[in-house]
Parts: sequence; C-alpha cells; structure tokens
Amino acid sequence: MTDCFEFLEKLAVEKENREGNRNDLFQKWIQLKSVRDKLLTKLDHLDRTENDLDKEIETELKDQGIESQGVHNQEIRERHQYLQDLLSVYRITGTHVCHEDKHQFTVCLDAAYYDTVVDSYLIEFKARENSYIINRHSLPEFIPTLQLEKEHLPHGDLSTFLSVIKNYLQDFVFKKEEVEKVKKFATENGLSCSAQYTSSYDFVEVELEDPNQVYRIKLVYGLMNVLPEKVQIEEDSETQQDIKQWKSVLLSKPLYDSFSQIVKDILD
Repeated sequence: MTDCFEFLEKLAVEKENREGNRNDLFQKWIQLKSVRDKLLTKLDHLDRTENDLDKEIETELKDQGIESQGVHNQEIRERHQYLQDLLSVYRITGTHVCHEDKHQFTVCLDAAYYDTVVDSYLIEFKARENSYIINRHSLPEFIPTLQLEKEHLPHGDLSTFLSVIKNYLQDFVFKKEEVEKVKKFATENGLSCSAQYTSSYDFVEVELEDPNQVYRIKLVYGLMNVLPEKVQIEEDSETQQDIKQWKSVLLSKPLYDSFSQIVKDILD
C-alpha cells in the first residue's frame, strides 16, 4: 500500500532539494502525509473489494427506506457514512483491481488532488507465464505507456510499472487542478484571469489583468514534476516591481501558493 503514497514522498524530496522558503513548502501535502498512517491502519482491516462495499451501501440504503424512523434509522445513517468513508479511504490509496477473471484483470488508478479523487484510469492486463501485456487502457496519450510496458512487463515487474504510471497521473492531475484553482482565486479577487496550456500541462501560460496592466506568466514543467523548470514573466508596463521575487516563488512553490502571493502583490 505504501507505493500508493509514493507521490507524496516525491514531493517531500523535491521540497528538500529546493532552496529558500523550505519551512512553508508543500505544507498541505505534509499534513496529508501525517494522516497516511491512519489511513493505512484502516486499510489493514479492509478485506473486501470496492464492489462489495458498494453493494453493502446499497443494501443499507434500501433498509433505510423500509425501517421506521427512530434510533435504528440513525444507526443505519451512521453505518452508511462509515461505509462511504471506508470506500473513500480504499480508493484514495490510488490503485486497486476492479475486475478479474482467469487470465486477465483490470487495474483502476485513481489520481487525487490532495484528499479528493479527481480522475480514474483503467488498464486491462493479460497475464502470461511470467509476464504481462496490456490489452487496452484509458491513459492519457502523453504518458509513454508503450515504452514503459516494454521496460517492465516482459519481466513481470507490474508493481514498478504501475508506480511510474501513477506518478505521471498524479503530477498531471495536480497541475490541472492548480490551474483551475488559480483562475478561480484571481477572479474572486477582482482580476481578469485566463490560462492556456498543453494537454499534458507541461506548458502553462497564465494571464492576469487589472485596470492598469497585464501580466503574462509562462511556466515550463517536466511531465513528472509539479514545480516548473522554467518561468518567464512579461508585463505591459514600465514597472518591473516584484518580478524577480515572483520568479523565485514560482520555482519553489506549487502554482496556487505562488499565485496567492502574486495576486496579493498586484492588488497592493
């Protein structure tokens, strides 16, 4: 199960390798890591499949519709909430087998933004004597699935294959959600905000505009990085205040944390 949280560990390593502002890098992710042991404790007792949990929830809901109001009804609601929480914990680990028969099985990879599952992707494998092949999948095109399949599956190294794929997905979803969060935050604070990006979010351009000037911020990412490798800032004015500081912040913090500070500087 610990492989499912490898993305969090990778963020922590990136944090240690960056200079400046180390105390406040990825604080939300670090808090999430502190909850990891609690989640894994629950998962140690989880011996049922996701479908089993879904069926249990459906049964409880049917019973709730039949039983009279009162203490028993409250117990069912509490049980229902417990099952929903358990199912969420089960899925937030990120990897589970959702279908299996004699010679093939389907793995579901859940990509989460903090503690919320955003997207799910399926990979159908066919098992051979000591190896695996992919029958079909729903992974994004930018992930080098074929290359990774050739590197790992002929040797039966399914765990490493899934771990690498999961890292691609987590980084992708994280950047995608951060961009949407930045747009919403800037708009709520009275700035005009638009964003352009590639399908893999390895390039993002955010434009911020107030009544006086326009800022264009371009960021280049690696496919398996949540921090940009390059930052370029253009400003439609003669004032270049805070630009160097902004670049430093953008290179060392996730997008939303960076833009929270940038928007504040613009409004000040």
